Formats: sequence, structure tokens, C-alpha cells
Amino acid sequence: MGLGSLGEAFGAIAGLFSGVSGVGTVLVLAGITLLLVLGIGFLLWFLINIVKQLPKMSVSEFLKFVVVFAVGLIIAGIILP
Repeated sequence: MGLGSLGEAFGAIAGLFSGVSGVGTVLVLAGITLLLVLGIGFLLWFLINIVKQLPKMSVSEFLKFVVVFAVGLIIAGIILP
């Protein structure tokens, strides 16, 4: 089920870009791709730093982290059907 939906998503994205022509459009797509890669890299760096800090947290800091993480999961569950 998960791989099938992933394949459908990639197929839809490929269908959107099948009619792309022109140097300007290609440059815009390259810029958007670069920003997306940088954003994902920053997110991974941030998550790795948080995981490194977990053993050093006090009990109250850890509880705050768990509450924020739970709220984030709830929001993601609402947004992603």
C-alpha cells in the first residue's frame, strides 16, 4: 500500500513536468530543487542534534520535548489524511 501510493505520487509529479520547456522553467525548477535539498539537509541536521541532546536533558526538559513531539505528531496526523 505504501509503495503503491509512493509510485502514484512520483507518477503524478512526472506528469506535471512532462510539458516543461524553456531555459527559464528549467532554471526555476533547479532552484526549487536546490532549496528543497537544503531544507531537507537542515531538517536532518536539526533532528540529529536533538537526538544527541536527549541523554543530556533533565526530566522537565525531556517532558517538554515529549509534549512538543506529541503535538507535532497530532498536527501531522490531522494534515496528512
